[in-house]
Amino acid sequence: MASVVRRKNRAGEITSYQVKWRLGGARAGGWQTETFADEPSAEVFRDAVNGAGQQWPPGWVKGEGYIASGAGQGDDRFRFRVYATRIIMERTGIEEHYRQACLGDLERWIFPTFGECDVRSTEHFSSDTIRPWVRKLETTLVRRGGMPDGSPKMKPMSPKTLRNLHGLLSGILKEAVRSEPPLRARNPCELTRLPRADDDGAGDDEDISFLTPQEVEALISCMERRSDQLLAIVKYGTGMRWSEVTALAPMCVIESGGHRRIRVRRAWKRDGRKGYYIGAPKTKKSRRTLRISTTVDAALVELGVGSRLAHDALLFTGETGDRLHYSTFHDRWGRALKKAREKGLVNPEKRPTPHDLRHSHASALISAGHGLTYVQRRLGHESIKTTSDTYGHLLPEADDDAMATIEATLTGQRPQLRRVG
Repeated sequence: MASVVRRKNRAGEITSYQVKWRLGGARAGGWQTETFADEPSAEVFRDAVNGAGQQWPPGWVKGEGYIASGAGQGDDRFRFRVYATRIIMERTGIEEHYRQACLGDLERWIFPTFGECDVRSTEHFSSDTIRPWVRKLETTLVRRGGMPDGSPKMKPMSPKTLRNLHGLLSGILKEAVRSEPPLRARNPCELTRLPRADDDGAGDDEDISFLTPQEVEALISCMERRSDQLLAIVKYGTGMRWSEVTALAPMCVIESGGHRRIRVRRAWKRDGRKGYYIGAPKTKKSRRTLRISTTVDAALVELGVGSRLAHDALLFTGETGDRLHYSTFHDRWGRALKKAREKGLVNPEKRPTPHDLRHSHASALISAGHGLTYVQRRLGHESIKTTSDTYGHLLPEADDDAMATIEATLTGQRPQLRRVG
């Protein structure tokens, strides 16, 4: 429980009254203090702390007192636009590209609503203000791809994007709660109910096009440049990300156990100034070693691995020998896709992008009976949940096994159990 401690000087005179308590009332909770000039004020605050469950009373800012509606005017430090920008600029352990992306999202999606609010105010930031903001985002149309005629495809903001924006706002308000002293007693974003990622088929995976091996072969055959064909072969044959495959160099190809393998240790990264540099892949699990098939091996040899190329030379480049831009390849991919459709070699309802070669690689492995854990490691997913959420429905034996179990139960038989271990 909170208590009032009389603070004295060396002469034994009382100089102030300090309210002291452990945060949350737990023995491991950090000590919290607030100081008052008179005892009655300290006792009132002590009672407020006890009433708040040993937390800072809602709306109280250390050293200043309760923040009323409109408080903070004239003190720019706590204006959300200023406070949030400072938090993002000072955040450590993130890449510059991500920092710039956060600043862009704040400017576009969060500041128009909360930019001039006081980060300390329980009236400005509460469930009653955050819920309408989330609802507005749910109904906002954003560009998600393009139509066959080249016009933008406008669709509601995806649940994943909405969650990311809500997470950005929540992270900043969490910093205000954890500030020393706390600027807020709690984070109202924690009370928000967000849309599920799979509500009404609105998940991000709805635009994935799983190409059959025959469709991949047809697309490759319709590409005009041999270098594009080789890139598609390597990308489909390894499941690598665009940033990873276009950073490949001869030094990434190694001999191990009598087989050629690709060490995925490089990827193109954005530098936050609209430029790129080669750095480490996005996560620890992304740094992996992939065994390659005979056809992929032959494609690498044709590209110059093991012969004419310098060990650090890029295998795939643009016209001037530098990084191959995604948009450049995407344009040529689109022409090949159009030709394949005209020949009836690709399902006309599918609208695959180059990234779908990665999805199709995973689909081919799963359809052949390879487990999700193997696919996760090959794709470099940080979590098996990502692999399961994206590709779990492709498991060929899942429905058959489930129906056999249900049927055996309904007909009075003993369900056949699989041997484990």
